[in-house]
Amino acid sequence: MPLTRYTRPLPSSTGRSFQVGGATVPGFDITSILDFNPPRYACPTCRGLINGLSFERQENTGSPIQYRLFCPVCRTEYVYGEYTDGRSAIEWLDEQGASVSLGKDLIAHARTVAEVVRNSQSTGWGHDGPWPTMRLFFEVLSRARSFVHFASWGISHIMIGALKMTSMRAPVYGFVSQVEDHARVELTEFPKEAPNLKAKVINPREANFDAPHQKLVIVDGLLAFKGSTNLTNAAMRKADRGLDLTEVVTDYEKVADLNNRYFAPVWKAINTPEVVQKVMWADPWG
Repeated sequence: MPLTRYTRPLPSSTGRSFQVGGATVPGFDITSILDFNPPRYACPTCRGLINGLSFERQENTGSPIQYRLFCPVCRTEYVYGEYTDGRSAIEWLDEQGASVSLGKDLIAHARTVAEVVRNSQSTGWGHDGPWPTMRLFFEVLSRARSFVHFASWGISHIMIGALKMTSMRAPVYGFVSQVEDHARVELTEFPKEAPNLKAKVINPREANFDAPHQKLVIVDGLLAFKGSTNLTNAAMRKADRGLDLTEVVTDYEKVADLNNRYFAPVWKAINTPEVVQKVMWADPWG
């Protein structure tokens, strides 16, 4: 049986219950749907999942703008350029493709992803669960709509192919440590084959202790795979035999926390470690 743990929040309850076919079912307050507000943006610098830029008031700066905007995850400051024309920082984030909001489709999409996870654990008549870890991984990737983030120690060709296919529908960002040369070539040296796949390979020669070792996949900010399972065929099949652990997290606040603690800092460090400030609507000819 797969050692794939599934953690999900309990539904909001009215405190009442009712009988369905002799079973007691907790009530569900439909207004709790209004509290379903997963992160709307990914920081263009670190890919941290946020609901907007944070701000702090500034005094005596000589500038008409009396506050500074920054990413609450990586603290990169975003300043208005000379071509702002009264537009807001949120408009700039939208123009940068930083929005991860699914708009009116959010509830329907979240339901689709939730059904996949629940079906993967369902047993008994009419069900074929529990699913192998690899099947659940592929099923979830096939439904990605907004983005995928991944981190692993090692990666196999099948997983690279799955990520490339996913990138045809949604942008995919990730980093992998300790990759064999043939996998590194497939992952990084043919960018035109999958232009929406942005992958970084970290292969330390001497100081392996400095290489990222996290195993994490984030899908649309709604679901995360975490644990000790690398993105390889062998590791996922070991998880099915109880020799590796994959936990599926479906609480979006926990998903965002995992992303912002274990993915975003490394993504910034290996891509733009020197960037502490970005100009919004900078002079395109400057």
